[in-house]
Amino acid sequence: MSRKWERMVRKNTKIMNKKHGQSSSSSISVRSSDGAVTFKGRSWLLPLVLVAMSVFCFIALRPQAGQDESMYWVTGFSYLFLALLMYWARRPFLRIGKTSLASRRFGGDRIVEASQISEITVSKDTIMVTLKPKGKRWVFTKFFHQMPMEAMIEKISDFASKNNVKLIK
Repeated sequence: MSRKWERMVRKNTKIMNKKHGQSSSSSISVRSSDGAVTFKGRSWLLPLVLVAMSVFCFIALRPQAGQDESMYWVTGFSYLFLALLMYWARRPFLRIGKTSLASRRFGGDRIVEASQISEITVSKDTIMVTLKPKGKRWVFTKFFHQMPMEAMIEKISDFASKNNVKLIK
């Protein structure tokens, strides 16, 4: 495909995802130029903890008479803002390419080649990728990550069969 055509496809995919989001349908998976498919989820546990911290700050740190109130409000609203930012902007994802997997970890985005994957375990609501170097695991769940599991299981199964990665169901 030409670059102009790829940009048009990405633009139209974003528009369709917005329309699907408004009608509470699941979003379309995004394909990149190299054929990789990206599945995006929603992280809600850390934002929930940050909202609880915000409520705690508003309740427990109330200013006493004669104290400055400005930092009280800044602290509470900064926790709330950080929670909203984590929920809307920092979404977990799994990008399945031809020979690699990419994901957002706490320290940043990580890319793993198929040769570095020892096994992939798939169940109804969970996908677990076990890595060779240290036995680390990437776990994607329907409950915690709000990922579209049915489509992900299909693509990860294709990835495992094409790259000779052990798949456990």
